[in-house]
Amino acid sequence: MSAQNNQKDIAINVQNSFESLKFTTAVQEYIPDISLPDYHAAGTLHSDAVIMKDSTAYAVLRAVANEPITDITIGLTPAWWTSTRGHNRHTIEHFMRLGVSGMAIGIEGSYRNPDKVPLTAHMQSLQDHSLLRTAHHMHKILDTVQSKNDKLHIETQDMILLGESRGAMVGKGVLALAKLYDRNIPYADLTAPCFPQKFSISKAPDLMKQIAQEPLEFAKLVGSISLRKMVHYPASLDVHPKAIINNILLGPSLFSGESGELASLIPIKQNMHITTFHDDFASMPHVWEDIYADHDNVRIERIEGAHLTIAHSKTLEHIDKRIFALLFEMERCDSKQADDLEFYKVHLGQ
Repeated sequence: MSAQNNQKDIAINVQNSFESLKFTTAVQEYIPDISLPDYHAAGTLHSDAVIMKDSTAYAVLRAVANEPITDITIGLTPAWWTSTRGHNRHTIEHFMRLGVSGMAIGIEGSYRNPDKVPLTAHMQSLQDHSLLRTAHHMHKILDTVQSKNDKLHIETQDMILLGESRGAMVGKGVLALAKLYDRNIPYADLTAPCFPQKFSISKAPDLMKQIAQEPLEFAKLVGSISLRKMVHYPASLDVHPKAIINNILLGPSLFSGESGELASLIPIKQNMHITTFHDDFASMPHVWEDIYADHDNVRIERIEGAHLTIAHSKTLEHIDKRIFALLFEMERCDSKQADDLEFYKVHLGQ
């Protein structure tokens, strides 16, 4: 079967999946402020929760800037095994302090309330998991937040998409479905998306080699984080017993190659920066380069480091520069539409 025919089959499957999932992936309940808001001089962090019709439950971190410099919102979902706290909270809070509101939608099962979601229903929702389902869920949640904008004070119709590791993999699905949900995502900045091809046991030595290199990257990471941030970074990992079970059940979809299938459905004109690392086998940069060979507005940049370099302060600094170049370009053009923007000023010329 040719690559073109295979892509057509994937597109048909996604469309059929969209039709079958558009009802079961509906939001059943959105619960604002499950704990007291965290007030800052630059804005407010809200800890929300959402329960889907299929019983999947997510923790949501909503960061509302007091004096936003733009009405476009940053959206992300965390890496595997991480929470909306620690590193991910720092990222969202960082942009809020700079005047850009944002939302972080946690991993499946990250909101744990047995009174709201019975264990049997929760386990069933995880058994049916796929990256495509997660992407549907994210769009449904964003639609719900938009419909409650008068109370939640955040716009989700126009968004900048960020994502790391699992978050970048889900991001492929979010971009592939954006048109179906009438959501404008003029730019995505994704870091270390993994396994665009299905992981095979023959690749285990490469993966083990990468794992052996990660302690060195962890040492570099620790050296790059200030003491103030270091106090909060352990919360990045979600080690609750239920979270451990959740992440184990989510694993097969991450290793399945589905991220590459979804990536091949992203519109040819989508503007996207993908950062990979030289010593990160899981990112498979050569595969992403093949998938996006005909996408003129996608730049794939390989930099030094391994998978944990995701959380290094320098990585966020580079994203920072691109995001603010985008905001300047939108202001210059007075538009949030990709067709109006010159992306060589944002990331293509870097």
